[in-house]
Amino acid sequence: MKQYDIAIYGLGVMGASLGKNFISKGFATALYGKSEAERERFQAEGEFAVFQTEEDMVRSLKSPRTIFMMVTAGSVTDEVMERLIPLLDAGDILIDGGNSHFKDTQRRCERMAKEGMLFLGVGVSGGELGALLGPSMMAGGDKLAWNACGNILEKIAAKTEDGYCCDYLGKEGAGHYVKMVHNGIEYAMIQVIADMYSIMKDGLSLSQEEITRLFVEWQNTEVGCYLVEIAGAILGKKDADGLPLLDKILDVAKQKGTGSWTLEEGIARGVYIPTITESVFARYFSAEKEMRKTGSQILQAKTETISLENHGEKLRNALYLSMVACYAQGIDLIAKASEVYNWEINLPLAVSLWKEGCIIRSKMLPDIQKALEKSSKNIMLSEEFAVVSKYEADLREIAVIAIKAGIAVPTYLSVLSYYDNCRTEKMNVNMVQALRDCFGAHTYERIDMEGNFHTDWIGGNENENE
Repeated sequence: MKQYDIAIYGLGVMGASLGKNFISKGFATALYGKSEAERERFQAEGEFAVFQTEEDMVRSLKSPRTIFMMVTAGSVTDEVMERLIPLLDAGDILIDGGNSHFKDTQRRCERMAKEGMLFLGVGVSGGELGALLGPSMMAGGDKLAWNACGNILEKIAAKTEDGYCCDYLGKEGAGHYVKMVHNGIEYAMIQVIADMYSIMKDGLSLSQEEITRLFVEWQNTEVGCYLVEIAGAILGKKDADGLPLLDKILDVAKQKGTGSWTLEEGIARGVYIPTITESVFARYFSAEKEMRKTGSQILQAKTETISLENHGEKLRNALYLSMVACYAQGIDLIAKASEVYNWEINLPLAVSLWKEGCIIRSKMLPDIQKALEKSSKNIMLSEEFAVVSKYEADLREIAVIAIKAGIAVPTYLSVLSYYDNCRTEKMNVNMVQALRDCFGAHTYERIDMEGNFHTDWIGGNENENE
């Protein structure tokens, strides 16, 4: 009986594409899907090793066995694991390539370790095409598992002149955490582009043709990235009647949860991620379609028609600064989590995995990597991104245009607040401390002496050292 190098469990869109990728790279790949329809559909496409039972799939593998699960995150992944574990031996490896929560990955690592088995949680980015041609993969979990099968995973990943966009980032849930934050950055960048579209269309009254032209041109500038590229393609797409297809799409956006997880982690870790936060809430609020429709008839706004000289350059500069802020917020969150969970994530390495194959790949990533190799401080403060100070005035002007035009552009306002907070030596939270102490006796700290203090703010001026 032929012995296979690796198995793919789950033959949905992503699993099927990854399976074909493994096969195209010369790996003997066993395939299994729980659904008979999935198995039949895949088998009909060619001479593939599609097994009819989990037992047969497991028996076909070389030892130590390696099974790459591409199934629905959550309880389905746990159910699949519980069916597979009795069929495996000590030293065998399970890989979870789904969008699993990093805490689930931590728990699964412990579960497998109790059985003497190994587990990897691998964040896979790039969608169907990336999975087929070369995704970005962020691995975490048992280092022994990576040592055993990392070479196989690397060979199917996207590649740059610096190497494969696949590597081991840390123990337990480190890989899935980085993928989660990657998705949070993705949410933010998508909404930044959507808000830019609103500014161009409704704030400056640019034609669809000019907006399309600008996005196409920007792809060849410092702001060039995959999302800008496909935005240009989307803007240029016509429906059967010759009108822009974009104008016919419902303004309600859904999500699969990773953006919300990133927001929750930002709160839990105390990391300021306002643009990611606004992008997540924009999707939530988009569901309030009826309320917004009623509001458009009741709530009034005094607006102005705006014109802007050199608008193409200024819009691009505002977009660039905003994209840098999206990355900065996500990277700071990864850095904090790595410290808290003792993962020791190599930030330049993590960023390098986004250079190809993934949704947030962009021309600025080499500069981000370079900045992080020099220092772990916020990339907004780095020499590589000194240009953001020159672009600040353009961002501020664009934000004013949106405000005067009555357009909701939460990401640009959040980026401006983020930028201004990053350059504020003394924040106004001294007032926050005082108010908390006044109504709740929560005490405050002083800049001129050590200790915690409480003041009777209403009845007198005396200070008490707590």
